Amino acid sequence: MFVRDYMTKRVISAPPDMLIHDAQQLMKQHNIRRLPVVDNGKLLGIVTQSRLREVSPSPATSLSVWELNYILAKMKVSEAMSRNVITTTPDTTLEDAALLGNRHGVGALPVIEEGRLVGIITATDIYNIFIEVLGTGEKGLRLQIHQHQTAKEYPAGEIAGVMTKRGLPIHSIFKVQAPGRPHPDVIVRLACREADAAVEDLVALGFKVEVS
Repeated sequence: MFVRDYMTKRVISAPPDMLIHDAQQLMKQHNIRRLPVVDNGKLLGIVTQSRLREVSPSPATSLSVWELNYILAKMKVSEAMSRNVITTTPDTTLEDAALLGNRHGVGALPVIEEGRLVGIITATDIYNIFIEVLGTGEKGLRLQIHQHQTAKEYPAGEIAGVMTKRGLPIHSIFKVQAPGRPHPDVIVRLACREADAAVEDLVALGFKVEVS
């Protein structure tokens, strides 16, 4: 899975000379929380709702309402945007994009190709994709399989072999490492509602299995 396959290609953006008031209205109109600032296809920065609130005069200021309105009416997006933007590329994998966004604590990554903005992918996009990949919300069974205390390797093949032997359709299989556990658990999502025989096989192999 690559960013190019899931990014939003029609990016709502703002020119650097757009007034802050207009940028706020644009975000409200499209129900978005950020605007890439673009000039002739080149990304100059990004402005967010929270950033616009930061640069707006405080209600506690001694300025009058008229003075406040005057200041806001004159401020441009270029005065409020963040210039050090964390970006990605169309050929970046979704896993790497998710890791990049997490490491930098950003909720969206503008997508740059040959120096031009070609899309944007948000944390919400990535959440939705991984929910789909992991099978969350799909009808079926979820098995949480605890490894042997002496296990040294992730036993996906062994577990998948049990499911194949029993003819059970696997929607997804992955590992999770809970804090304090010596080994990761294996999560299997099955596209069926009965797996008693497979659970018995796993228990016989020494695994502990929780079914939900």
